[in-house]
Amino acid sequence: MKLTRSRAFLLLVLYAVLIGIWTWRFMPKSAHAAEIGDSQPTAQEGIAGWLAAAPQDTALPALLALARMPEEQVQILAAWLSFSPDRQIRQLTVQKAPIADLGPEWNAALLHTWLAQTPQIDLIEVHLMIAAAGDRVADNQRQAILEDLARRAQRQGDLVDAVTILGRACELPGATWETLRQLTMAARTARHTGPAQKALRLWIQRHADTEQDSLIEEAKDQAFSLMMEAGDVEEALSQQLAEFAGTAPYSEHALDRAWLAAQQARQGSRFLPYLERHLQSFSEHSLSIQALQQQSDISPNYLRWLSCYASICDDEQPNAVSFAAFLRLVAARDPRALPRLCALAKTPAQIEQLDEALNAALDCAETQSTVLQLAQTHPVAKRMLALRLRQAPYHRQLHYAATLAAAAAQSQGSASVLWQEFLRRFPDDVSARRRLIQAHLQDHQPAMALRAYAELPNQSLTEDDRHQMTILQQL
Repeated sequence: MKLTRSRAFLLLVLYAVLIGIWTWRFMPKSAHAAEIGDSQPTAQEGIAGWLAAAPQDTALPALLALARMPEEQVQILAAWLSFSPDRQIRQLTVQKAPIADLGPEWNAALLHTWLAQTPQIDLIEVHLMIAAAGDRVADNQRQAILEDLARRAQRQGDLVDAVTILGRACELPGATWETLRQLTMAARTARHTGPAQKALRLWIQRHADTEQDSLIEEAKDQAFSLMMEAGDVEEALSQQLAEFAGTAPYSEHALDRAWLAAQQARQGSRFLPYLERHLQSFSEHSLSIQALQQQSDISPNYLRWLSCYASICDDEQPNAVSFAAFLRLVAARDPRALPRLCALAKTPAQIEQLDEALNAALDCAETQSTVLQLAQTHPVAKRMLALRLRQAPYHRQLHYAATLAAAAAQSQGSASVLWQEFLRRFPDDVSARRRLIQAHLQDHQPAMALRAYAELPNQSLTEDDRHQMTILQQL
């Protein structure tokens, strides 16, 4: 065995204790002491050798205490050492025996040493005896021993046993977040999440009135994740909804968990009332559709939860409810909601509202490109755009954006026609002229591209333009 620095130190302490014992032995004694003196050093030597194998923080105090131990207690300890390991652990924990009279400090030292000295033990049985030891083992020592047993189980590959033992350790009043974290990791590895879920719930209850908000939220996240991984999706949703007992607004973390569980369980309607209550806590939710369209600053959180609300309505609510939700989402300038709003518009009243929403979205930078794309395929959007273009024949930016979107949606050969039409309305538009040149080149029409180059003003020609023109003239 390699002699480490700590073990060498323990051996020095052991020798010092033995020297003290032998010095005491050769001192003059009474007749009664002489009768038992022959056996005392031998017993203490054996005990000291056994204690030296314990962890350093356990062995050193125990060895020092051994030197001062009354001879009657030495005999009790020596007798206990002669028993089998199974009998030893039972006497330390649950059986009535003289060894228990040595006190909790000695009991803890003997337990730590027994664990270090005993290679083959039933970890589950031992942990149950440790848990049932009552006042014989202080809670902090009980927790340390249980964590030691759990590490031993992990080293042996007994992951389920490690989870069970760590779960018991987390039930103790002094359980720390680190112990809980170890339990959660082990539970995931062992795919045995029950003890971890129970321990997390207990930890949250114990710390509910403390200021450890971040750790409490992390514990809730961990408990939720374990339930989801175990397939208890509906129960996870029920637990999350139970957190919304108070008034809105609600915690973003709690909403995130409830939203995920509602999606997985396909029970969004259970979440919907709480989500609507949360939305009502935003000032934006009290605005009309027209006022919301004019709102310059919309909360990202409002937009996010309104999107979740609309998604649930789309999956589980009637068409009228879904349409109203997406109409509000479009008014809040979410471009992703526009295609779905177009698909949901069925009745004449809804089509009229859609037309108004598309008109407003066309004037908004965030949604204009989406409206122009929809105008290539959706009849209501196409009709609305055509009317707007007729009403503003010289609105260059609107016509340019509409032509750009139409050209992107057209097949090869059509883009050049669209840009030529635009240039008839805006003949001096250099940007459109360059778009026309690119369209001719994509159509493999070099002569047409060269003609379009010739119509560019000289001051607009770059070196690249002149080089391109030279190449085209040679074709």
